[in-house]
Amino acid sequence: MIASRVYYRHPLIWETETDGFTYGEITDHFDFDEEVGCTFGDGFVQAPNGSRAGIIWELAEKPYISTCIEADNERWGVYNVGFVRPIKTVDDLVYNFKTIYPLIKEVYNNARK
Repeated sequence: MIASRVYYRHPLIWETETDGFTYGEITDHFDFDEEVGCTFGDGFVQAPNGSRAGIIWELAEKPYISTCIEADNERWGVYNVGFVRPIKTVDDLVYNFKTIYPLIKEVYNNARK
């Protein structure tokens, strides 16, 4: 399995931890591009084994995930995802991560095959 520590300079947001998966921040989610909050950005997900995948997110009506870059030796892929809420608070980030979590877990399990 992929075990490199890409995105090591960026912080994990521990409040998002769900079943060992944790969201990490690349874009400052609290530097709003819109009055409603942050509506797009970059992040990553750390899996329970410490491996990571990149996340390119945007505001969407419903959660989605699509592959941007396939898994390689450094990460289990980079994915475009849809967050359903603009981000103004950590609670918004937690909510968004939990809505995409089932999709994240599925692509993680597929990358491990």
